[in-house]
Amino acid sequence: MAPVPNPDEASNLSSGLISVLACLIPLLAFLYVGAIFWTLDHAKRRRTPLSKTTTAPGSRYAPVGYAFLVLTGLVMIALPTWVLSQYGLHDNYPNNHILVALRLLLFSACWTCVTAAALTIITIHPTYSRHPISSIGTQLIWLVLSWAFWVSGAAVLSNSVPQLFVGSVCDALVYCRHLQAIQIFSLIEISVLTIGFVVFLWLAWRCAREVWHPAPLSGPALAPNNPPRPV
Repeated sequence: MAPVPNPDEASNLSSGLISVLACLIPLLAFLYVGAIFWTLDHAKRRRTPLSKTTTAPGSRYAPVGYAFLVLTGLVMIALPTWVLSQYGLHDNYPNNHILVALRLLLFSACWTCVTAAALTIITIHPTYSRHPISSIGTQLIWLVLSWAFWVSGAAVLSNSVPQLFVGSVCDALVYCRHLQAIQIFSLIEISVLTIGFVVFLWLAWRCAREVWHPAPLSGPALAPNNPPRPV
């Protein structure tokens, strides 16, 4: 078992970590929002704004969902990091399973922030939005993978503290409110990913239907009063 630092040292380390997180998380959010505005300005200068010709009707709103996932993911980076640091400083974690759950949720948050931020830029970029990496199939794969990460972490946390939201259990559990917030934010992430999966699955089905049953061609060239010219 690791030696427990004295209370003053633990308090200083905890305060230092809080200060670092309080500066780092808003800075990352600011850089992310700045990258979005830069990409939109770049698309505007090239006169290639988001339009119906570049994106599917439902996927046009995908950047909004990705932005929400990134911002909530930044919160989820801060919360498990702080709780894990407190457990490490004071050696007062309830069981080993809760450490595994927090580490898995921290990994899920880092994965979501990095990949969702990249997908945000890709889907609004005038060039990359036409690349196969921004296709519906690619985003569906990402949604399934991210959903699996978050569900695994939330399930392990729920199993490690089965009655987390019961008052008597929470009163006896150290950092219970923080754990409740972590569970709530993880469920929010899972809900958004589930909604996104359903939307993109519908878009994939719609695209497949258009390929299997293409609409008949129509126009002046096929009108009865405009027969094709002989070669």
